[in-house]
Amino acid sequence: MNDFVYSKVIEWIPPGSRVLDLGSGDGGFLAQLVQARSVRGEGVEKDPEMVARCVERGLIVHQGDILDGLDQYGDDSFDFILLLGTFQELLSPETVLRESFRVSRQVIVGYMNFAYWRSRLQLVFSGRSPRQTSNGAPWYESPNVQFFSVLDFEDFCEVKDIRRLRLACFSDRGSIGLLPNLRASEALVWLTLAPDSALNRKAPNESAVQSVTPDAAGRIP
Repeated sequence: MNDFVYSKVIEWIPPGSRVLDLGSGDGGFLAQLVQARSVRGEGVEKDPEMVARCVERGLIVHQGDILDGLDQYGDDSFDFILLLGTFQELLSPETVLRESFRVSRQVIVGYMNFAYWRSRLQLVFSGRSPRQTSNGAPWYESPNVQFFSVLDFEDFCEVKDIRRLRLACFSDRGSIGLLPNLRASEALVWLTLAPDSALNRKAPNESAVQSVTPDAAGRIP
């Protein structure tokens, strides 16, 4: 994510908030947020080398994948959860969001817009997958597994009854207001759940399993 995204997150987070950063990397941004807004910040990071760098910065960062990290926390443990640049890397983004909203009532997601005009041109004229990561990595070296646009994410929020409190979109030159689905390479959105959101309900594989007793013939009613 570019610096405009991180600056906007710092602007949005109220001082003294409890913040959990999912996918903390080397802890550079979390340390900056702690210093700038006096937040009580923690993180989750899978890479042990990155976790070591976070610890060197004096940060509390747990090693593990995102779902394992969320599982360590009780309901409403934080004021904000951050998913910055990691959302398109999740195999099950809906499951991660459901758990995130259990742990915090507010989630800030930063993601790549795969409908960005440069990506469209790369696909049309080269016939190859766009290289949209910061280092221009080819598809087989990219961590991305979800390829969605600003409009796709809006549709997702509408279907799942997720409220978008704020939206900010950016190119490498700064903020984008007009036609963000075409002109923005990255987007940042502040989310909370509607009371009747589907994410307030447990997924089928997370619900309690009823005990079923076979009859005398061994049949399950």
